[in-house]
Amino acid sequence: MEINVSSEDLSIWFIFSSGTSIFKEGSASKETAGSSKLKSDSSSKSMLYKSFFHFINLLHFFYRIRKNSKKIKKLFIEVVILNTMVNITTEKNILEAKADVLVVGLFEQQPLSSMMQQLDDALNHEISNAITQKRFTGELKEICVLSTQGKMPAKQILLIGLGDKKEFTLETLRKVSGVAAKEAREMNAKSFANALLLVDFEGKDEKNEETKALAIAEATILGLYQFTHYKTVDKEKIKKIDSMILIGNNAEQISKGINKAMILTECTNLVRDLVNEPSNVVTPSHLAAIAEKMAKELPLKTQIFDKKQLEKLGMNAILAVTKGSAEEPKFIVLSYQNGKKSMAIVGKGITFDSGGLSLKPEEHMEDMKIDMAGAATVLATMKAAAMLKLPITLFGVIPTCENMPSGTAVKPGDIVTGFNGKTIEILNTDAEGRLVLSDALAYTEKELHPELAIDLATLTGAVIVALGSHAAGMMGTDQKNMDLLVEAGEETFERVWQLPLWDEYKENMKSDLADVRNISKIKEAGSITGAIFLQNFIDSMPWIHLDIAGTASLNDEREYLPKGGTGYGVRLLIKFMEKYVQ
Repeated sequence: MEINVSSEDLSIWFIFSSGTSIFKEGSASKETAGSSKLKSDSSSKSMLYKSFFHFINLLHFFYRIRKNSKKIKKLFIEVVILNTMVNITTEKNILEAKADVLVVGLFEQQPLSSMMQQLDDALNHEISNAITQKRFTGELKEICVLSTQGKMPAKQILLIGLGDKKEFTLETLRKVSGVAAKEAREMNAKSFANALLLVDFEGKDEKNEETKALAIAEATILGLYQFTHYKTVDKEKIKKIDSMILIGNNAEQISKGINKAMILTECTNLVRDLVNEPSNVVTPSHLAAIAEKMAKELPLKTQIFDKKQLEKLGMNAILAVTKGSAEEPKFIVLSYQNGKKSMAIVGKGITFDSGGLSLKPEEHMEDMKIDMAGAATVLATMKAAAMLKLPITLFGVIPTCENMPSGTAVKPGDIVTGFNGKTIEILNTDAEGRLVLSDALAYTEKELHPELAIDLATLTGAVIVALGSHAAGMMGTDQKNMDLLVEAGEETFERVWQLPLWDEYKENMKSDLADVRNISKIKEAGSITGAIFLQNFIDSMPWIHLDIAGTASLNDEREYLPKGGTGYGVRLLIKFMEKYVQ
């Protein structure tokens, strides 16, 4: 919801609620943020409480405007994120920022800017003394904390090193913003002010405060993400930031950047939540319920096929994978129509992958709940596209089921006929993701007719060996759009790296008994041969495959990426679509 208020001295006041109007009953419920439950016994009470809470806040909001309309001389933006108020203020004088911690950045071997000199003077030269005494050098991500000793509203100064000015980029800005936010939280701050928007650096984005505000807000919210749904002991000890003040100059540009950041981070954190949730919560039915709820709240349409409908459609590859599970499969199709140019995103949705009868090793099998990261990314990207009102026709296709061993499970050596009529020899039941995607891609081409299809899947361990966790493997048949995807990846730092689909690899996917086998005859180039398999189920549709096995989840946190689900893909795909429709 957006509220604009005009007065002599008040420029704009926005209230953003996490993707919904504050007047819509239950709209800020946990499932919007990717919570574990769509419904609960206490949902009615929770909805009533939240509606009352927002109503009281709204009354207080108008009271404050009336009382302070002649005193406020700066843009003030108040954002509601998961019941947390985040205040973002723009002003030129950082000495007025009221917060527990004020974050400022300094480059290595650079003189203090005029703004920093004013701050240094106000602190009796504490900053310059720290530099002179070598307590702070400006090395990238270096931290130095100084007390303001009551000389200004902020209680402490957090100096963060920006490194070499010539090497500073928009991604560096994201990284230091994420580090600073988490450091402020560790200092037990409830509020902090961020002056990094005022940092001058060389590059095309240096003067664009909208882009810089987007980067800072993204990294701050993404960096402060915590998955604590199941913590019951000492939950009150979990450190949280209640508010952030963003200091800058151009109110209009900053508000646009923040608005977009709120949507992108909400949707990215939805992916994170879904990936982090246990598989007894995130089932195929759970994903279908989220899709249905999104369609009710946003300009989206949804169609969900159950097992009987899949049987009628002849989606035997999906049905083969799900045979061993008690959970019923779902085939989810979302559509958003707001432009002439069209594309589809297809996400692998294996909510738990035991390997089936080709059982995975016991060690780390619990991590196989993340095998639906592609599906989560599709859901969240559809949501983001609708919230941002992108001028595109977009389809989201999700084949989702479990891969479990049982007396009814598909067996190595079984042969099935896919949706497009090709026969598949299933030689390894742990190569199941490509099976569900084969039916989904064939359906997408035949029934939806997009100008481009991009699939996302935690498909192979081989891509982790090849690329690690810093880039997704990319293969496909549309070089122009693959190049565009590389550009989008560099701008969002959700990067991709192209691998070949040469004809020489195709020989290893031919079956002696069927049209194609689901694993290669040789063990090399596993990521490529996985994509080669998928290519068998596409006729002429332009197609790009993203293997996100290495990027969907991390074992250790990074500057603004948490341990566990990363939410990879949402910002990448949105940036790509913005370029794609131009």
